[in-house]
Amino acid sequence: MGLFSRTPARLAGRKVLPWLILLEVARQGYAHWQEQLTPKERQRLGELLRHSHGRPSALSPRERRELQELAAKLDIVALGKRAALSAAGFPPDGKR
Repeated sequence: MGLFSRTPARLAGRKVLPWLILLEVARQGYAHWQEQLTPKERQRLGELLRHSHGRPSALSPRERRELQELAAKLDIVALGKRAALSAAGFPPDGKR
């Protein structure tokens, strides 16, 4: 017996919808990451994040500056707009 056979359809939809929105936001985040950074920059950003363990103080001043430059290139505000539009059902490129 699956989830849907035991749960009324309306209730199942309420449980699934947040996950679908989260999936769409993650998909848009991945696409944004791929578009904004080159493969070399993505690799370096990953290295810096792994090295820092989430603590910028664990990086040298040069590495912190490099991390800031890469983060600025990601344009987090544009990512937020793109994800919000997509989650609301609008295509991020403005086409319908």
